Amino acid sequence: MQGPGETTPAGQASATAPLVSVIMANHQGAAYLEAAVRSVLLQSHDRLELIVADDGSTDGSLEILDRLAAQDARIVVLCHDSPSGPASARNRALSRARGHWLAICDSDDVMHPQRLSRLLRAAEALSADAVADDMIHFATEPLAAPQSVLGEAATADPWQITAADMLRIPAKGQGGGQLGYLKPLMRRSALEALRYDETLHIGEDQDLYLRFLLQGSTMWVLPEALYLYRRHPRSLSYRSSQAQVLAAMDAMEHLCGSLNADQLKDLKEVIADRRRILEGRLAFEALADDLKAARLWAGAHGLLQRPGLLRPLLAAVGAKLSRRIAPADSGRESRTIHLIAPGQPHPKAGEWRRVPDLGADHAQSPLWAELCFIASRCALTLTYGDPAGLSAAWRVPAAQDIVARSDVQSDLPRPFFGDGGKNG
Repeated sequence: MQGPGETTPAGQASATAPLVSVIMANHQGAAYLEAAVRSVLLQSHDRLELIVADDGSTDGSLEILDRLAAQDARIVVLCHDSPSGPASARNRALSRARGHWLAICDSDDVMHPQRLSRLLRAAEALSADAVADDMIHFATEPLAAPQSVLGEAATADPWQITAADMLRIPAKGQGGGQLGYLKPLMRRSALEALRYDETLHIGEDQDLYLRFLLQGSTMWVLPEALYLYRRHPRSLSYRSSQAQVLAAMDAMEHLCGSLNADQLKDLKEVIADRRRILEGRLAFEALADDLKAARLWAGAHGLLQRPGLLRPLLAAVGAKLSRRIAPADSGRESRTIHLIAPGQPHPKAGEWRRVPDLGADHAQSPLWAELCFIASRCALTLTYGDPAGLSAAWRVPAAQDIVARSDVQSDLPRPFFGDGGKNG
């Protein structure tokens, strides 16, 4: 079904601007769905269509989508009677897409309103087939530490991803994250007939990106952080288990079976490293399960076999304890941070952070990750007094409140969150 409502008034994108198809798969995501949809519809590049493939939801998601589609004709809703998995849902949306460019947004995440326009501009400047930005972790429950997907791998300049980069898993203690989590903007003509592998229920994104690169398409990572990546207990990427690691190992073997001899030779070392790291993670999950189930002898045997697991085990226990002792919402510490643009005086009293100019490259993932970490652990109020501060506030969806210190004139909309993260 397609919403019959009126089209939203035109924004900054002209009728000749490239059409972007935003793909969103949803299954039982009613709690966060409206925030994700609104963040897409508020894009400064408004020549877009949002195709939401609902995958058998029974939690009120369809009612939310019907209401929103009646208000904005750019929304297309595809229904499926029973769950089929995120790969299948995204493939249905891809088959319906008409855009020159394709973007993925998960139904529990949030995009900065300038994300599509900035990614499009960079893709054209780089003549890239795909571009991606860093993803900042946020949550309304306590995070263990500030985090982004790229982490220490984030750079001050664009860099081109190789197939080996896409396969690589950073070992414990190494910087950087897994690039398969990224949500690139992809040129539709470069994607061609590639689709998500519907036999995979984990790692389907990475599998698609790898095949995209192996066919000769180019992908760049930008010094930007415009995608906000929600962590919550229902998120597949939030949980870890033996079954999840085994599925990742199966996905890797499936992929290796599709490579030709030259590709296998080129990727031999990174495949071996990936296999070794996944085997270590499987051993860690087995150890954790033994200890949770009070199988102490089995746990002790696991540690004797792999003494290197003790350190990550202690770190995991510490992170869990840290989340448990964080105060409940009703008793959380209140904290105010003033967002200050370059060249502007900072307050003589109170806490403040210097944020980048509105038009500058936003290679400041550590700053955004820190603010999202603080917002997950206290009742955070952010204040801003200029467009740069307003842009920065968009990167902290779990902020309790967002307050303008003065009348700010900006093309950016005011964040629709700021009520404790319930709608952010």
